Amino acid sequence: MFKSLTKASSRPLMAQAELSHGFYGMPETKTELDAQDPKLIIAQTAYIAKQLQIPDSRMIEVEQIHSAKARPVAAPWAAGKPQADAMVTDAKGLALVIKTADCAPVLLADTQAGVIGAAHAGWRGALAGVLEQTVLHMTFLGAQRNRIVASIGPCIAQESYEVGAEFADEFLEKSLFNGQFFLQPFPPKLQFDLARFCQHQLKQSGISSCNIIGTDTFMQKNNFFSYRRSLQAGESGYGRNLSVICLAG
Repeated sequence: MFKSLTKASSRPLMAQAELSHGFYGMPETKTELDAQDPKLIIAQTAYIAKQLQIPDSRMIEVEQIHSAKARPVAAPWAAGKPQADAMVTDAKGLALVIKTADCAPVLLADTQAGVIGAAHAGWRGALAGVLEQTVLHMTFLGAQRNRIVASIGPCIAQESYEVGAEFADEFLEKSLFNGQFFLQPFPPKLQFDLARFCQHQLKQSGISSCNIIGTDTFMQKNNFFSYRRSLQAGESGYGRNLSVICLAG
């Protein structure tokens, strides 16, 4: 179906021993891409599994619901995918997979403890506390907050993320401090900085090492899928970017 996938990497995560990761986007192909083709996600997953040299069955996902739920994973799910928006594990050779299309994928690791995490942080999940829950569940497995390295992958950037006042009100109701994540270049519309809000949430959870990849999915029309870009173009569907982290087996 395609030769390769667009990929972004985090330097801090690359520096961690016994760890594989990647923020994967659109296939590199000369043919027209059908983002709604169910075979596309299967092919993306298979391609990444091959890169990681693990069976497809060890590519672990959850049914993402824009929540603060985090799930520990010790082995491939025995039944169907549980509903959650984050996973943590200390099992080697299990790849945690997050799907996004403008939301922020967040990958975390404490390789000294042998614990990793992956979170889907849309604005609802981030505001509800999905990143705090991810960090907390990592500590349950032995990770230490001062050792966790986190990276926020490609997501919609502030200049592309126009929102209304009602949206901002939900954040301000939580804390007036959240006003710093909004700009108003063209009143009355506002622009929200999702990546920096996620970084703030992680710092509030005791994670001092947290970098932002800084790739705007909305603007990267040939590299990363974007829900908002597809909506603006009047397209009937959109693809998914896959972010993956795995401890070496």
